[in-house]
Amino acid sequence: PFEISFDVGGKEAPKVQLTKDGKEVKFTSVEGTRHIEAKQNVFSLTVNKCDHPDVGTYRVLIDNGIDHSEQTAKLHVGVKPKVEAAKPANDQTCVIGQDTQISWKFSGLEKPQVTWLFNGQPLPTNERFEITETEDGTSTLSIRHAELNDKGTYTAKATNAVGEVEAKTTVNIAGIKPLITSDLDAALQATKGESMTIKLSATGTPKPEVVWMRGNDELVPSDRIQIIAPTAEEDDTYTLTILNVQPEDQGDYSAKITNVGGSLKSKKCKVAVTKSPVFVAKPTTQEVKQGETAVFETKIDGYPTPKVTWLLNGKPLTPKEG
Repeated sequence: PFEISFDVGGKEAPKVQLTKDGKEVKFTSVEGTRHIEAKQNVFSLTVNKCDHPDVGTYRVLIDNGIDHSEQTAKLHVGVKPKVEAAKPANDQTCVIGQDTQISWKFSGLEKPQVTWLFNGQPLPTNERFEITETEDGTSTLSIRHAELNDKGTYTAKATNAVGEVEAKTTVNIAGIKPLITSDLDAALQATKGESMTIKLSATGTPKPEVVWMRGNDELVPSDRIQIIAPTAEEDDTYTLTILNVQPEDQGDYSAKITNVGGSLKSKKCKVAVTKSPVFVAKPTTQEVKQGETAVFETKIDGYPTPKVTWLLNGKPLTPKEG
C-alpha cells in the first residue's frame, strides 16, 4: 500500500487540503481502495492495492492563517509483466532451410524488457537470428534458414522492477522427404578388368545421404570402390564406381536414400560381369621326331570361362586314346 501522513502539531485550527495532480481529494472515510482519515492532529491517506489510476503527485497544503506549509509525494505503480496471447505459440514446426518467427506479447508497468533464451541459455550470437519489438509490447524472434541444430525450446523472458514472466515455444525442424528423380537401370553388363559406374538422382531437404548395397552388403570406399555424393546446390546425382571389375562384383545393386524427412530405396540393378576370350599365351610351333609327343599349350582370359576347341588343319580334334 501507499501511505502519506502528516502531523500538524500544535497549529491552531489549520486548514488542510489534499490534492492529486492538482485536483482536491476530500477527507472522507473510504473511496474504494483509498482510505482517507483525519484524527486529531494527524491526517493520512492510505491506498491499498495500488493500480494505474492511483499514479500521480499527491500534495498536502496546511494553512492556519498565520503560516502555511506543504508536503508532496509521488506515487508510481508498477505492474508485473504478463503474457498477452490469444493463441499461445507453444509449439511450431519449421522446414529445414526455411525462415520462421516466434512472437510473444507482454504487458506491464513499467514496460518490461524482453530477453530470449535457447534451451535455457542466452540466445547464440548468430546473423540468422534477429529480434524486433513493437510499441504494443510484442517481441519477435526471426530465424533465417533454419538448421537442424535450431531445434529446441525458445524462451521469451519479460522483466521489469516488479517481477518477471516467461513464455516458451518448442521448435521442431522438419525435412523434405527424399524423392528419386532418376532411378537405377534395371541391368548393367560390366567388363572384367575395366570400370563400371551406376548412378541415380535424388532430391530432398537437407540433401539426403545414400548408402550403396550389393545384395545385403553395404559398400564402403576402398582402392577399387569410389562413392561420390553431390556437393553443389543444384547437383543431385549420386555415383558408385568400381574399378578393375572382377567376377565377384556381380550381383544386385541398390541404394538407400535417407534424410531427417524420411527414407526410401532405389530399384535394383542387376550387374553381370563378362569378358570376351583373349589369348594371353598362344600355341607355338613344335618340331618333333616321328613317334615323339608334341605338347601345345595356350592361355586364355575370359569370363565366363570360355570353351576351348582344338583344330587340326581346320578340323576339330576329338580326344582319343593312344
